[in-house]
Amino acid sequence: MNVAQNLKTRLFAGAFLLLMGGSASARYAAIVIDADSGRIVHEVEATQRWYPASLTKVMTIYMTFAAIEAGRLQLHDTLSVSAHAARQPTSKLGLRQGQTISVENAIMAVTTRSANDAAVVLAERLGGSESQFAAMMTRQAQSMGMYNSAFQNASGLPDEGQISSARDLALLSAALIRDFPQYYRYFSATEFAYKGRVLPNTNKILKTYPDADGLKTGFTCGSGYNLIASARRGGRRLIGVLLGAHSSAERFRQMANLLDLGFEKSQLGAYGMPVAQLRDANFTPPPFQLSSNRCAGSAEQMGADSGSVRSEPILIKPGKSARLADKRTLKTKSPKSHAANEHWTVMLGDHSRKIDADVNLKQARYALGPAAKTGQPHVVRIKTKGALLWRTEWMNLNSTQARDFCKKLRARGRDCTLLPG
Repeated sequence: MNVAQNLKTRLFAGAFLLLMGGSASARYAAIVIDADSGRIVHEVEATQRWYPASLTKVMTIYMTFAAIEAGRLQLHDTLSVSAHAARQPTSKLGLRQGQTISVENAIMAVTTRSANDAAVVLAERLGGSESQFAAMMTRQAQSMGMYNSAFQNASGLPDEGQISSARDLALLSAALIRDFPQYYRYFSATEFAYKGRVLPNTNKILKTYPDADGLKTGFTCGSGYNLIASARRGGRRLIGVLLGAHSSAERFRQMANLLDLGFEKSQLGAYGMPVAQLRDANFTPPPFQLSSNRCAGSAEQMGADSGSVRSEPILIKPGKSARLADKRTLKTKSPKSHAANEHWTVMLGDHSRKIDADVNLKQARYALGPAAKTGQPHVVRIKTKGALLWRTEWMNLNSTQARDFCKKLRARGRDCTLLPG
C-alpha cells in the first residue's frame, strides 16, 4: 500500500470512529475566556481535537512577533518568495517566485487576507523550511500548554497531523494579546493596501459585532468554518473560539451569541477554572465536519462521509442583549411562537468520573434515536459540596422537544430532569 492509500485508509477509519464514538459526536466546539484572568466563562467540548485550518496562522504570526521582539527580524526586512511559497493554493496574495515582500506586508497579508503564500514566506525565513518551522510551532505550542496541538505546516492547509482544540487556540490567542499588545493591531485592521489594491479583511466579525477588535477566520472541508474573536466591553476583554460552523454566516452569527453570553456571564462573575487547567485525556481524532456532498474539492479523499449527519445549524444560547431583542420581536407573535423560542435543558445525571458521563451521553443518544439530532449534548464539569462531578446535559431545546426527550428517555428507564432556560 502506498503512502497516499495508507493516509486515505487511516482518514476513513478515523471518520468511522467519529461516527460511532460517543465523545466524538460533538457537532462543534467552543470556548469563551476572560483574557485578563484566563478563566473560562463558557465552553462546549473545548478539549475535543479539531482541524484548526487557518487559525494555525495565529501561531505563525505569534512566532513572527517573537522573532521581531528578539531582534531576529525587522518589520521593514525584505523577504524572498520561494517556488514552494508561490505554489500555495488559495487563499493567497498571488506572490510569484523571486518576488520580494516586506515582513510587515507579509504579516498584514496573513492577518487580513489569510494568505497561505505569505505565511510560508514568513515560515521559511524563520525556520529555514516550512517543515522545520512547523516543528518549531509544535514545540512552541507544547511550551505554552497547548497539549492537544501539533502542526505540519504554517498555513493550516489540510493535513491529518495538523490538530488543535478550542482550549488550545484560546490559550494561544490570550498569549498573543498579552505578550505582544503593540502588534495586536495587525489583527484589528479592516483592510490591507497592497500594490495599489485595497483588500478587505475576511474577518467580518470586525464589522458585525460592535465590541470586536480581532482575531482570525479559518476554513477547510475538514474543519468547517472556524473563528477566533476578541472583544472588549466595559474594560473587560473576552476571547471566543468557535470551531465547526457549517457556513461563514453561521460562524459570525453564533460568535456574536457566544460573546453576548460570555459578557452576560462575566458580569455576574460566573467564571470557571483557568483555561490552562482544563485538561482532557480524550485523544479521539478530529471530526470531519462537512460531508462530501456539502463541500467541493477532494472532500471524499480527505475522509468526509457521504451523508449530512452534521448539517444541522449550531445554536448557541444568546446573551442578555440578544434575548431583549428577541422579546421586542416576539411582541408581535403569538404565545405559541414564544414557546418555540424558549431554551430548555434536559439533565441526564451526575457522575464521579467523566468516562461514566460520556457513556451516559452515548446511551441517551441511542435511546433518543432520530430525536438526538435536536439540541446540543455536552458534559459539564461541576463542583458541589466540595466534590468534583461530571454532569450530562442536553441544551437548546424548546419546551415541546424537552418534554418529548424526557418521555422517550423515561420509557427506556433513564433519568431525566427538565430545566427551563
